[in-house]
Amino acid sequence: MYAALAQSDDSASRDETNPPGGAGAPATVLVVEADKDARISTCRALRQAGYLAIEAASGQEALRAIESGGVSLALLDVDLAGLSGIEVVAVLRRQVETATLPILLITGSGDEQSVIDGLTAGADDFVAKPVRVDELVARVRAHLRIRTAWSARMAGELKARNDVIAALGLLRPAATPEETAERVVAELAARTDSDFLGVLQIDQDARLVELATFNREDGVRRGGSTLPSKLAAELISHALVGPWIQEMSALDPAPTTGFARAGLAAAAGAPIYANDRVVGLLAIGVKRGSDAPTRVRQAEALAAAIDYARVLSAIAGTAIDDRRSARANATGLRRSLAAREFHPVFQRILDLETNRIVGYEALTRFDDGTLPKVRFAAAARAGLAADYELAAIRAAIAAGRTLPPGAFLSLNISPSVLISDGHRLSEIIRRVSRPLVLELTEHAVIADYPALLAALEKFRAHSIAVDDAGAGFASLRHILELKPAYVKLDVSLVRDIDTDATRQALAAGLQYFAIRSGFRLIAEGVETQAQLDALRLIGVDLAQGYLLGRPGRSG
Repeated sequence: MYAALAQSDDSASRDETNPPGGAGAPATVLVVEADKDARISTCRALRQAGYLAIEAASGQEALRAIESGGVSLALLDVDLAGLSGIEVVAVLRRQVETATLPILLITGSGDEQSVIDGLTAGADDFVAKPVRVDELVARVRAHLRIRTAWSARMAGELKARNDVIAALGLLRPAATPEETAERVVAELAARTDSDFLGVLQIDQDARLVELATFNREDGVRRGGSTLPSKLAAELISHALVGPWIQEMSALDPAPTTGFARAGLAAAAGAPIYANDRVVGLLAIGVKRGSDAPTRVRQAEALAAAIDYARVLSAIAGTAIDDRRSARANATGLRRSLAAREFHPVFQRILDLETNRIVGYEALTRFDDGTLPKVRFAAAARAGLAADYELAAIRAAIAAGRTLPPGAFLSLNISPSVLISDGHRLSEIIRRVSRPLVLELTEHAVIADYPALLAALEKFRAHSIAVDDAGAGFASLRHILELKPAYVKLDVSLVRDIDTDATRQALAAGLQYFAIRSGFRLIAEGVETQAQLDALRLIGVDLAQGYLLGRPGRSG
């Protein structure tokens, strides 16, 4: 992926006097020296070597000259009036435009402290007085050669990185974050010379989980390890701040995943976002030994990590965040279930001819006020539908022991749970002495009626009810296929049935259907006397609703 740093001796000798991208123009060296004679002498030597030399007598003049542009290298005397050479270095290194400008300091003979301070401030090299012309020219030539090579390397590396970004942009999200991460890692492994690549997800409880990795030993792998908690906390703290470089020797504990097996010197990392939230990170290994200096390789890896993580955020950030949210929700649902943060209530079902209570429907109420349909739907998405439904049935049976004897108890169960966990349901209800009605609550078309009918064979001793008749084709198909003992007339039909002739006609048709098919119709959601009178007139057998009794713990 990276452009080679090395050049031939011929190209180096041609380019070393030219600025990066200078198209043959000589490189400009700024000589900043308070002593006029020394300044003139130094400039003469540089011009004889083929460079364009310009002068400045103070730190302020130097900054103005550099600001005007075109300077390829600065040669700074430490002892300048006003702004010292070291202070000029510090100013230049704080500015983006001059952060990589080669700077050589001229120090006094034996002035070790100035050398230390200058290098600490960001100088690249130093020359001690008295200055030897041949040494000075050699050092200037060496640093300009490095800068020229660095510029060429950066141009090649930038083009290669843009090609990789374009290829990543063509990828489409897969079914899972792991598959998407695997596609990205495989593309990067094929198009770069990275020794290690890792896409990691920040999971609940500050865990860091590998979605996909690559190293030379194992190749591309989907999924992977959960990093040790201390290591995960360190890397997550970096990601929350922004892109970073991490020396592998500084990690504690040393990772036992692909990081370690790749034999890396360092790893560059960048956060993966979903909107403005950090949901993961991309890591790119920096290998030991290369044709470029360590800081060059680290800078390239960091720039690549930033760019590739941006693409990953676009194609996988939302999916990673959804996965994390789903797992967090599942954890909360499990805790709520374990703590039994719910309780059953019972709603009476009356015979409209005798006004006698013939049954109770068990309903579930959640302690935090969440609507039952919302909580049960969330449990289904988290793969906890059976656990929640069966726990609700277990609680209803236990609390229902105090209900008046003789009345049936209606228990809500979805066909999917009945098929997958019928054996668990059998264990729960096998010792119940009162009549039970299994009320099928799923409103969508059932894909496999033979499987449902086979599951119901275990419960022939109990009655079956179909919920929400009249709410759609699916419920009518349930009636035809399952031949239930009871069918619930949907609340949408009961509402306004006393004034709406169309609803009256449809309810009358369903009542006729009930008589001919051998099941009893139960009207749900009866709230007014007028609704009840209309249902009686139509001939509906049974009813439930607030008018006849609100759900309560004792029925």
